[in-house]
Amino acid sequence: MGYHIIANFPSNRDYKGTLKVYSDNGDLVFGPVEALGRGSNDSKNGNDHTNWKLQNADIPTGVAKTVVYDKGSSESSYGPHKRVWLYQAVSGNFLIAEKNGRSEIMIHGGDPATSTSLSWYPLRPTYGCIRLSNDNQKKLIDVLVKNGSSGKITVNEI
Repeated sequence: MGYHIIANFPSNRDYKGTLKVYSDNGDLVFGPVEALGRGSNDSKNGNDHTNWKLQNADIPTGVAKTVVYDKGSSESSYGPHKRVWLYQAVSGNFLIAEKNGRSEIMIHGGDPATSTSLSWYPLRPTYGCIRLSNDNQKKLIDVLVKNGSSGKITVNEI
């Protein structure tokens, strides 16, 4: 028993995408919900969130194995619930990013953005992960645990 997460993001990651989950037999078991795959303008990526090959940048496309993982140490950054670790690249840009040193890519919650004028509100950028609202993160974890706690994710650019 497992699951398949599908995350669809626009090429301009300043805008939100969607995330949904299918069971192994192809039934939609969660979503679609709003998700954000935008990284940060951090010095580790030359202050350019769009260079997905680098640390802390936008989420790369492709396929990776996933597993339900512990809560993060900072509730404001990661939310109060467990996270989903995209722990092993399988194909696509995930492979390139992993070979370039990207690791610890997660799906997690966290505090909302404070400005309603931002295109990604109420979600906010991460350091290279996928962010969900805390409520949706809780629901996601419950669904994943029910469907086996490990599976895969496909991240698409739409």
